[in-house]
Amino acid sequence: MSGGIREGEALPREAELSRKFAVSRQAVREALKVLAAKGLVTSRRRAGTHVVPRTAWNLLDPDVLAWHRADTLPPDFVSDLVELRRLIEPAAAEFAASRGDTRRVAKIGAALDAMRAAVDDPDRFYAADVEFHLAIFAASGNALIERLSMILGPLLEASFRLQHEVANDAETVVGIHNAVYDAIVDSDAPRARKAMAELLASAREVATRLTAVRA
Repeated sequence: MSGGIREGEALPREAELSRKFAVSRQAVREALKVLAAKGLVTSRRRAGTHVVPRTAWNLLDPDVLAWHRADTLPPDFVSDLVELRRLIEPAAAEFAASRGDTRRVAKIGAALDAMRAAVDDPDRFYAADVEFHLAIFAASGNALIERLSMILGPLLEASFRLQHEVANDAETVVGIHNAVYDAIVDSDAPRARKAMAELLASAREVATRLTAVRA
């Protein structure tokens, strides 16, 4: 939570929040209702509104993920994200290679081209990198895997930005992604799985280095 408020602490009263953010008290109430519905805060009569411990947050909620800022993501959370991706993305790449249709595979290629064209523009590069991975989810032909992209998508770009502190240069990143794309285009499912696993091994290394830097 922003404003230096720790888990378990009480939020300021509605009037104070209204003044601080220059919004109406009604807007504050509605915002608090949303946060409560997401399980991020809890309100009790006379006790006020308190921040729920982060361990109780639903981190698979797309909105909760999207509300994380890159500079507030704990390094261990980035490591957890990489581990989750290692469970899902190699299989998604394998499926995309074995049954991805021409139109969906072309979207993977378009995202890769966008990455290559944006190596000197971080904002565009990270956005294209996210599109690359989401396109592979879509090309997998598995509705549940594609649904997972809606969960992971909002967080991928933020984690990419954070990892940039210790990451390889953009050209190297493009090359690693290109190996995945080539395998998918060649319909070589085992090679696509291996290439994605290697990509994520690189991401894991970066996450480990990030943890050391932030320690």
